[in-house]
Amino acid sequence: MAERISKYGLKPDRADVIIPAAEIFLNVAQALNCTEIHVPNISLADGIIDSMVIRNS
Repeated sequence: MAERISKYGLKPDRADVIIPAAEIFLNVAQALNCTEIHVPNISLADGIIDSMVIRNS
């Protein structure tokens, strides 16, 4: 975990979940026979706020 923090600049709360999260993405891709997965660059909370702003504009 310390290596992921220093090498990739991850916050501690992200560094400890990045490996399990990657495994989930890979398992889903394999189960769906996908060659690509598009991941948003914003957080879930930011995405919710963004969609609310768009909906109410």
